[in-house]
Amino acid sequence: MTQGLGWEQYAYPVKLETLLQDNSSKMALESHIVTPIKQPKRAPAATLFNKTGSSNGFGAYAAFIPQQKIGIVMLANTNFPNEARITASYHVMQQLLQKNTAQ
Repeated sequence: MTQGLGWEQYAYPVKLETLLQDNSSKMALESHIVTPIKQPKRAPAATLFNKTGSSNGFGAYAAFIPQQKIGIVMLANTNFPNEARITASYHVMQQLLQKNTAQ
């Protein structure tokens, strides 16, 4: 995973388990070794970008895959756990991608 300007970037395709692990409380609250990016670089075409967020009882999740021309934004007036938001969004995107491939 690469993180820049708040967005996490993953080589696409990416497994649901990877998204769940990298957006877990453990990832957010514990220390991790980081490697600075010395030269700015453009993300590869096959990249999934995602971001979770919550504040004052509200929850959000956004993910997009530019190469596939698809994205999803989930906004909730309840702070559902990240796992629920990511899982639901992942399944919706998979269904849309399958539908687009079939056409």
